[in-house]
Order: sequence, then structure tokens, then C-alpha cells
Amino acid sequence: MAGGKLDSRQKMINMMYLVFIAMLALNISKEVLATLGIINDDINNATLNMISDSDEKYTLFSNNSNDNYFKLAAEYAPKLKVTADAYYSYIDSLKTYLIETGDNGYKIAREDKASGVIDSIIDYQVMDKSQYLDEMFFSGDKYTEVGDEFVQRYASYPSQIQRILDEFTAADMEKDPPTDEEPGGEYADFDFSFLSDLYERFSYTEMVLNREGKKQRFLNYEFEGFPLIASLSKLTKIQSNIRFIENKILENILSTISIQQVGLNLNKYQTLLESSKSSFYTNELVDAAVVMGKKDSNFKPNRAELALNGTPINEGRDYIIAAGGVQLNKRFISPGTYKLTGKLFFERNNEEQSVDVAQDISVINKPNDAVISADQMKVVYRGLPNDLSISIPGIPNNKLTARATNGQIRRNGAKFEAIPDGNKVGESMRIYVTGQINGETINAPPQDFRIKPLPAALGSVEIGSKKFDSGSIEREFVSAGKIAAKFPEDFDYNLNVTVKSFNIKVGSRAGVPINSNQLKGSRVISSYLKTAKKDDLVYIYNIDAQVRTENQVIDNVKVTDFALTIK
Repeated sequence: MAGGKLDSRQKMINMMYLVFIAMLALNISKEVLATLGIINDDINNATLNMISDSDEKYTLFSNNSNDNYFKLAAEYAPKLKVTADAYYSYIDSLKTYLIETGDNGYKIAREDKASGVIDSIIDYQVMDKSQYLDEMFFSGDKYTEVGDEFVQRYASYPSQIQRILDEFTAADMEKDPPTDEEPGGEYADFDFSFLSDLYERFSYTEMVLNREGKKQRFLNYEFEGFPLIASLSKLTKIQSNIRFIENKILENILSTISIQQVGLNLNKYQTLLESSKSSFYTNELVDAAVVMGKKDSNFKPNRAELALNGTPINEGRDYIIAAGGVQLNKRFISPGTYKLTGKLFFERNNEEQSVDVAQDISVINKPNDAVISADQMKVVYRGLPNDLSISIPGIPNNKLTARATNGQIRRNGAKFEAIPDGNKVGESMRIYVTGQINGETINAPPQDFRIKPLPAALGSVEIGSKKFDSGSIEREFVSAGKIAAKFPEDFDYNLNVTVKSFNIKVGSRAGVPINSNQLKGSRVISSYLKTAKKDDLVYIYNIDAQVRTENQVIDNVKVTDFALTIK
């Protein structure tokens, strides 16, 4: 029958089978696309958790930068962060471009039928084409400039990370060189040889053997012709690899520091100052003890020669010699830093030996107020004068100065204002505070404040004193109104937001970009509104806005999408 001539009825049956199979394939394809979208979101959420964990480690290193064990981590970990952040942001920019490509982008308005709340989501079910990514990466049989840059960044990323780690280990060897007594050095060495993952996760060769046994160029093999959601998921996986490697390195650094702190060579003597608290108030009894670094409770010096700021102090009145070291017993009437110097004498192998004493005792006035801050709220907004209350207990306000990285600090009466640079979102503003007391300079440990973008402004259609950001609206009001934006009421800054452009979609019509904040100037939108039916959605999205402050213009202010229903 295969070679026979088909009648009209059989042709019709065959055609119906073809249509049915095509429809079935289409339905399965949408399910697969949606599943890939869910997987993409899950990977992205897991990556955000890794970022949060890594940020805690960076903060730990920074806050302990004055601790000898953390100094190298505090110096080199930020280099790792800068490199990882730059590559992560680059991949993010490609994903954003692909999601926003096309007439309407891949966002759709979604209404909760129960509550009536309208939001926007990414429609993964229509990401079945490869056109936009192919156009971005390929030009004929060659790579585009974007494609060349992507390959260059991907191939060079492992060597960038390796260079930082090599500098780290070289500095570690210089700080703790091997000796005859300690061939491995005194402390545990930082060792990143475990990072085979770095090269496995970013494996690269320009020519790849495909499933047909033929050589194919790297970018063509990985991305050409794939559905957009599949390529998007691959980019998300690269971001996950970036953060995984970063977090694994930080965890290794922290583990090594822990080993260093526990694994000291206790046979080496050093003097330490032990006390019940780190600082003392004026006229308060100082009960600090000078002890050997070995912290041997059986150790007792035979005698001591000690002085405070060069003035000798007396045994029995100012200190006593006790088991474990020397116990101070002295009051100070003035704030300041007192230098305890001298020697401890003890007998070893029938010979008198000595250990130098060089310690500082900090004495401050008892404060009459509290400095309160929320540890989880150390944030400043880009481009804005963020109020700061700065103090060092015992130092007058007029003897304080402050400076910062990634921005500037200026004094405003008794307070200070931090103004972060507008292009440093996602980075930290490190603030250094210095005070003067008793002719000495006191440098407080620097503190990091995360530079956050401004919160999303709330979009609306405004006409006169009326504002529409949800619900229904007369069609005449849409064309006569303008697109406006305002920050939420709980945002503490009174800022005017200027909308520069937006996209509008009426019913099922294609979205239209508008390069102003006005609707009435578009003939296309006017015609769309005239023919729109009752209950058609008017969807406003991709709103581009800016804010002007006394210092600068802040562009790319995020504004929420919103949708209205025509009455």
C-alpha cells in the first residue's frame, strides 16, 4: 500500500495525524521549557545562598584585619571577590539582555484571580527559539565581538583566580618562612592544590568533539541552535560555578586560619597581657596580668623590672609576682594609652634569663551615653548623603575625622554624612575613623557598609492629582496621563523620581517603547486604546528613571512594573 495511490480520505487522515503529532510535540515542548525554567530558578536561588555565605566570610576577614592570623586573608580575599563579582556581573548582563530581547521581552503580566494582585514573571514556556542568542554570539561561521569576549573571559577565568592564589601563597611563605627548627614554618601553610574543581568547572578547549565524532568550535558546541531557556540555564550554571569556587576557597582559608590559631608552637616564649576586659575607665582598678606566651600556670618569675610610660613601678604596691606571671594592681586617673615596658627574670638551666615586656593598657573615660547600631543594617544608599553617628568613647566629637573608600565622608555639625559613589552598587564602603587623645592618634578598626541601590520606586499613571497603580482606569485617562514613580512611604529620603522612558502593552497588541514620561504623544498607543475592549490589560513595564540629588544624577533607578484594567 505504501507504493499505491492515496485517495482523498486517506490523505486527509494522514494530514490529521501530522497535525495531531505536531500539537502533541508542542505541548511536551512547553512542559520541558517550563521545567528548565524551574531548574534555572533553583540553581539561581542556591547561588544566592552561596553568595550570602561568602559575604559573611569576607566580613569576618575584614573585621579581623588587625589580627595577625587574618591579615593575609583580609588583604587577598577582596581581590578574589573583585574578580568573581566582575565575571558574575558580566554573565548577569548577558542574561538580562536575552530576557529583555524582542518586542515585549519575555516578561508577562500575571493576575492572582483570588486577590486581584498583578505582578510580572518570566515566561519560560515561550523560550524555545535560539535566534537571539545565535545573533548575539555568531555572525555566519565566525564569532561576533560579544562571542569572542565571552570565550576570552571564560577561558581566562581559571588563570585569573590561580594568579591571586599564587600571590596569596607567596605572601604566606614570606610571612612564615621555613627554618632549620621548623622546616614547615611555625604556622599551617595555605594550600590551594585541592582546586582541581576550578579547571574542571571551567574546562575549555577551542575545538570540541561532538556526538557525531566531528570537531566543533567551543561556542557553537555549547550554545548554537539551543532553545533560549537551555542557554539561559547554562549561563546560570556558570554563575553557580563562579560562586562555588569562590566559597570553597574562602572555606579553605578559614579552616587554615583555625589550624594556625590552635597549632601554635608553645615552646616559644612571649609576653601577653591578660585582663578581665580590654579597656579600663579612669579611677578603675586595673587587674591586668603580664604572663608568658606559653600560659603555664606553674611559671613564676623570680623578679621583674617594670615601668609605665617610662616611670618605674614598684612590686607590692603597683604589682605582685604570682603563679603564672605578674599581677598589676593600679588605678589610673587620666584616660589614654599607657605603655608597660621592662623585663621578667626567671631561672632556666641554672642561669638567669629574661623576657622583654612591651604592652599597651588603654584607659578611657566612662561614657554617659550609648552608641547603638543594628549589625545587619550596615548599609548606605548609592549617591545619597547617608547620616552617620560616629564616636570613639573618651574622645570629643571635634577630635574625630573620617574617610572612606568608594565614596566620600563629610561633616554635618556633630554628625557625618557618607556619600557612596553611584557606580559602586554591590561593593562596600569602608569607613575609617581617627581620633586624637593625649597627643596620640587613635585609629579605630575600619567598618564596611554595603552600598545598596535605591529601593524600587512604585510606578503609576498620574493625571492631575489622581494616581492609578492598580485596579481599573478610564481609557481616556490613560492617553491623557503621564507615567510617574515614587519611592515607598517607609523610605527615609524625600527624592523626586523622573521617568525617562517605558514600554506599554495594550491587550494582546505588541509592546511599544515610549522615550518620555507622556502617553499622549504616541499615535500608535492612541489607536490601541480606541480599539481596546473593556477589561483589556494596560501593562506598563521596563520603566527607566533617574533621581537628581545635590551631588549627582543617579540613573537606572528601578521602577516596578504595573498593570491596569480598562473600564
